[in-house]
Amino acid sequence: MSSEAPKKMNLTFLGSKAGLAVAFVAGGLVMNATSAVSNAKSTQDMLSDALADALLTVKEREVEKEEQELAKLPNILDCQNMKWLENCSTINKQAKKNPNAPMRITNAKGLEFNFQPGTPSAMIRLQLEQSPEAAAAAVKYMDQTWGEYKQSASLYQVAMWENQDLQNINGLEAAQDAQKALKNLDTKNLSVSIFIESTCPVCDRYLGAVEKLQKRYPTLSIRVFQLDNNQEAFIAKVGSRGLRGRILSPSEVAKVQQQGIRSWPVTWVDHLPTKKRETILGNRTLNQVETRLLAMTYAARATQIAKAEK
Repeated sequence: MSSEAPKKMNLTFLGSKAGLAVAFVAGGLVMNATSAVSNAKSTQDMLSDALADALLTVKEREVEKEEQELAKLPNILDCQNMKWLENCSTINKQAKKNPNAPMRITNAKGLEFNFQPGTPSAMIRLQLEQSPEAAAAAVKYMDQTWGEYKQSASLYQVAMWENQDLQNINGLEAAQDAQKALKNLDTKNLSVSIFIESTCPVCDRYLGAVEKLQKRYPTLSIRVFQLDNNQEAFIAKVGSRGLRGRILSPSEVAKVQQQGIRSWPVTWVDHLPTKKRETILGNRTLNQVETRLLAMTYAARATQIAKAEK
């Protein structure tokens, strides 16, 4: 029995060597297999590539859709007749994308022009090209558009005649009557001071509107102050119109000039209770002065209401 035991141990040992050899060979195969598989894309790489392709496809479709939408819009540049402008299509496309942006274009001579949004293509071509053909196209465009505007005006006029029961559009006569109506001015608390110079022709025209204003609102306090000492001119231009006022003394003129009055006429509109003042520079029509007085009336009332609520 003792002689058989070593043989069994030997076989076991040989078995172990065979196992190691098999394991070594198998390991080599596994390593080789891993090395071979590593040349193929991993699942993560394939997903990333698929996502990139999908995004690219979406982007291409968006660009294609945008191109289709832009193609539906009218051309801003007449590229068909402006062959000399090499990048005409690009500028035209950018103008369509940004319709509210001005266009900066250089003509064939290298001179730069800026065109505001809404400039007709025919006028742009004429300005850039300066050719008889471009001029003819511009004239044709203006003739066609003028005809369309005239036709629209005629249709509008007929519609006005046919619709007699309009609620807010009452025609020229009604508008003139509304303009002639007295405004709800706070004549009790408003004070108007007008500074003039006797040799100022604009002042003389302005005093004509002031005369009408005083006759429409007799209780409105209006005073005219002349800065130079020309008695005859004051009587002729102020007194003869039924306006009240006086000639300022040299010291008063200096004080007035210190407050910024250097040109004429200048009008101060004061609301006495609220001590608000608005300055009107230059000549104004009767309607314009009335509107400013009405605005001061409402502003002063709003101030008084706000104070009363506190």
